[in-house]
Parts: sequence; C-alpha cells; structure tokens
Amino acid sequence: MEISKRADRISPFYVMELLEKARMMELQGHRIIHMEVGEPGFETPGPIKEAAVAALNEGKTFYTHSLGIPELRRAISDDYANSCHVDIPPDRIIVTNGSSGAFTLLFAALLEPGRTLVLSDPGYPCYRNIASLTDCAIQSIRVSAENNYEILPQHLDALPSADLLVVANPSNPTGAVYRPETIAALHRRLSDAGALLIVDEIYSGLTYDVDFSSSACISGDIILVSGFSKAYAMTGWRLGWMVVPPNLVRPIQRLAQNLFIAPPSISQYAALKAFDDKEVLAQMCSLYKNRRDFLIPRLKGLGFVIPRIPDGAFYIYAGIDNFGIDSMAFVERALSEAGVAITPGYDFGEYGASSHVRFSYADKLDNLEEGCDRLEAWLGNV
Repeated sequence: MEISKRADRISPFYVMELLEKARMMELQGHRIIHMEVGEPGFETPGPIKEAAVAALNEGKTFYTHSLGIPELRRAISDDYANSCHVDIPPDRIIVTNGSSGAFTLLFAALLEPGRTLVLSDPGYPCYRNIASLTDCAIQSIRVSAENNYEILPQHLDALPSADLLVVANPSNPTGAVYRPETIAALHRRLSDAGALLIVDEIYSGLTYDVDFSSSACISGDIILVSGFSKAYAMTGWRLGWMVVPPNLVRPIQRLAQNLFIAPPSISQYAALKAFDDKEVLAQMCSLYKNRRDFLIPRLKGLGFVIPRIPDGAFYIYAGIDNFGIDSMAFVERALSEAGVAITPGYDFGEYGASSHVRFSYADKLDNLEEGCDRLEAWLGNV
C-alpha cells in the first residue's frame, strides 16, 4: 500500500534531521557544537523537578482531565492576571501536549478544504506541515528586515482570502517582536472579515531591550498559544497551553479526547511550580541576552549579514551571500567539516531560503565561542 499523498508532501523538519545527524556523529566520538536546535541551554529549574518527583511518589500517574488539571488552568489564568492584568477564566484555557499539540487541535477544529491559512515566510515550518493534514489552502506572505519581519494589514489586502492567520511573537527564526499596534491592526482587519488570529507566544518570556505584552491585552478573541518549553526550560516535558474563545472549548475538547486523551500528568503537576520563581526565569533571560550580544558582532565579523538585531527568542537569522554557497550545502559542510550544527533557511520557507541560515544562541557561551572559532577556521579554507 502506498503512503498517502498528504504524508508524502510534508517536508522534513531539517533542524531535527541535522540534530539527529549530529547526535550520530557524537556517538562516533566527534565533538559537535550545537547552534541549530531551539532548546534551552539550562536544566529545568529545581522546584519544577522536585514537584515532578513528589507527583510520582504520590501516584499521580493516571489520565487527567482532557483539558488539563484544574489547578494548572487556574495557575495559568492567575499568571495572565499578574503579568498583564487580564482576566482570563480558567475554562477558556486548555492545557496541551506541547504547543505543537495546541496547533494540531486548533487546525483540526478550524481548517478544512476551502479555507485558507496565512503564514509568514520565513516562519516556523511546523505550522504549514501540521495544517497540511487538513487539506486547507496555505498562503505565504514574504516578510523582511525592512518591515521588522512583520505581517502587516496591507499584506492581507493582496490575498484572495484569509480565514486564519498565525503569527509568532517573538518570531522563529528571526527573533522579531511584533509591535502591539501591528497585532491590533491585524486583529481588526481579520475580525471585520470574519476571520481569526492566532498568536504563538511560546517565546514570550524571552525578550530583550523591548517592552513585550501578551496579545491577551489587545482582545479576548485573539487565540493565544504558549507553553513551558522555552522560557521555563521544559522542552522534554511536552506541555503547552492555549487560550480560546468559549465557543471553541467543547469542539477542541472532543478532538483532544480522541487525539491525545490528556496532557502528560506528571508534567502538569510539575508545571504548577513553574510560575513561582520569576527571578530564575529573569536570570536565564539575562544570560540569553549576553549570548546574543556576543554572537551578533562575532558573526558579522565572520562575514554573516544580520540586518536587524533580534529582540526575542534565541535565534539569529543571518545572510550568507558573502560565501556564495547554498544554505543547505553550507550547513552540511559546516557540520561535517567544522563540527558546527546550524539550520538552513529552507526550514523556514522559500523567501531567501538559499541565502540564509539560523543560529541558535540557546547553548552555553563557552560553546558558542568555540563554535565561532571553528567557523572562522573553516571559512578561511572555503
């Protein structure tokens, strides 16, 4: 039996393929510097791990409510109230199997043949690949440093239709932070047309030199997706959440019951401690900023083009025109010849894909320094 056309057209997630190749090289004794994967270079904070151990010892290993344990939904609601003074009822908050689980549920509930999803190019590749399972139409909008890598309302005017728009704030791969007025204008434009806006705020705890406020402050009918993976250093715990309008809760619950049954129980009880110590989160964010501030001038000195300093997340989207090498060949050679793992622009769309790569500065500063030293020696022989 042949595989489905739907499965066949999904592109590889190149950063994961490179990570897997790098791991194989490490098993063979090679030391690899990881500047490809968006994984925090910190262990999960101690109180969260201790809460997980306590939950295990207390036997909290069974299925939970399909929408998440009530205590965690309340804790997320309280955090929105404390951080941006917005009252979000816990019954509008759905705990998910990572933010990827949230998008799987949202796209299944909102997209189908004849509806159109709009995404930025460059942008996070999994939005497109998850949405393709619904057989919807997908429109890409090219964004560049000249407009802060933002989708603007006038971009939507040029499209034949737009039923659902997803923006990441801060963005992957560019690290751009949307201006609140842009989010508000996009929301008005979409609402007037009977369409919806989803804002992915998974990197919302990681911003530098700019004021950031959740899009929850703009309107109650903007769908929000977030999670514990990035700012809380909990990637392997696979726990996210979303905030949805009341009319979406029950449809999404039915899907969640069938697709996931429930979010991971131990992860949920552990995450109850995630909001307790904001100082630890601020310290991690400060270290990311130090890494960014080291890496940008060093990369520029090596010949990479960085037209705009990223304001959030832990990525730098850099041009490689000066080297005259396609980005896929560039990252393959950097890995095999220099032992440095980087992500090609092809992971993030078509616009400028061959001439850009993404660096992650989530790893330790010592490793980033060694990675740059290796690239400098390698580029001298390219």
